[in-house]
Amino acid sequence: MEGYRRIHRLTPLLRVWAFVLALATIALFNFTMPIYHWAQRENVGAREIAWAAAGAVAALAVIFAVSQIWWRRSGFKIGEEEVEVRRGVLTNQVRAARYDRIQAVDVIESFAPRIFGLASVRIEAAGNAQSAIDITYLPRDEAEEVRAQLLRRIGGPQKQLPIDASGPNLVPPIPIRRSLIGTAFQMSTLFTIAWAFVPIWTDLTAAAIIPVLVGFLPRIWRTIDQSWRFTCVKEGEMFHLTYGLANRRRQAVPRSRIHAVQLRQPMFWRLFGWWTVSVVVAGYGSERNKQTGTSKLLPVGTWEQAKAMVDAIGPMTGSDLTDLAGADYRSPRSARWVSPIDWRRQTVTIRDGAVAATAGRLGRWYQMVETPHIQELAFEQGPLQRALGLANVDLDMVPGPFSVSLRDVGEAQAREIVDKLRARELPPMQVTDPLSDAAEEPELAPRLVDGD
Repeated sequence: MEGYRRIHRLTPLLRVWAFVLALATIALFNFTMPIYHWAQRENVGAREIAWAAAGAVAALAVIFAVSQIWWRRSGFKIGEEEVEVRRGVLTNQVRAARYDRIQAVDVIESFAPRIFGLASVRIEAAGNAQSAIDITYLPRDEAEEVRAQLLRRIGGPQKQLPIDASGPNLVPPIPIRRSLIGTAFQMSTLFTIAWAFVPIWTDLTAAAIIPVLVGFLPRIWRTIDQSWRFTCVKEGEMFHLTYGLANRRRQAVPRSRIHAVQLRQPMFWRLFGWWTVSVVVAGYGSERNKQTGTSKLLPVGTWEQAKAMVDAIGPMTGSDLTDLAGADYRSPRSARWVSPIDWRRQTVTIRDGAVAATAGRLGRWYQMVETPHIQELAFEQGPLQRALGLANVDLDMVPGPFSVSLRDVGEAQAREIVDKLRARELPPMQVTDPLSDAAEEPELAPRLVDGD
């Protein structure tokens, strides 16, 4: 392991802490009373209890000693061209990512490691969801230093932001009260609460609630966790996010990798005047990928904060995005048959380098995508739309938390939009040697090395 930096000694145990906790919980609920009754029957005294405690301590010592074998075979190295993580005893696993393929570097403080002042460094590399590399676990200060070093290597900001940065915040710490109320007034939470009363009002058993809880509780928890004490600081072309209740995370989102923006106001949030801003970030994928960071640059905030965030992202401002009167296209009156509630608010605006779409009357959506990042245009027309002379234009992008569709515009207008967007300026093609690409691609996947 020459040239590799050590991780913390507790890492092997912390990687399996959830499994150990589950076993301890099962043992507590299943064996506590039998052991208690056995001790009463056998007249177990203080001496026997002391021997049992000593045996438990010895077992823990043996487990810790064995874990150190794995620890000694684990480490990471920040080289001139790539960062490399290595671990394994019988079979060594080596994962590496070149600096020019790294898309984001985050510091994550999971629940158990945070108790010991430890954190992990997560490196998002170009590729699929399995291309991320984790350096686990390091003392928090060292994790911050490693993150800053990697950001410098990939051309990010040279200055390391403190955890509670006091500079000009786009989003100051979101009040806990706002996070909780915003979560309570989202549709999934209200549906879960309403369904919980169904067994009271009907003959259904309480078991009918379980599928709903399994489906919605993780989403509700994720909303709370990702908005808890959320802050956003913009430095140069990097958005620095800090958030998390159980898992505290410091995340950097490069402006150059933001392909689309969504400004949304859920129906019940209109009571408070709150908004949320989401982005499509290249390499992060959909929200279903729990390992990547949040795609929300503003989980729940005021209109002023939402507008400032959209202005900071660009290229269109928040005022341009929400200006329905200045839209280039809008759904005709015939669209009321397919979209009776919000057809008046369905508009399309095309500006230099961006296209925007709006929809929604009860809950409101304003979406913007930069035209160079549109990967495919799809002209869609269902039977009813064809009869009414309407069509949709779908704008396909990299995977993200939302998609953009120009809904229910006139058929002739839809074809005009497609023709305009076909003439858009595309990003330059990167011409490389295909043989070198083929050789470089495995660096994003695990490499197995027998022995060492």
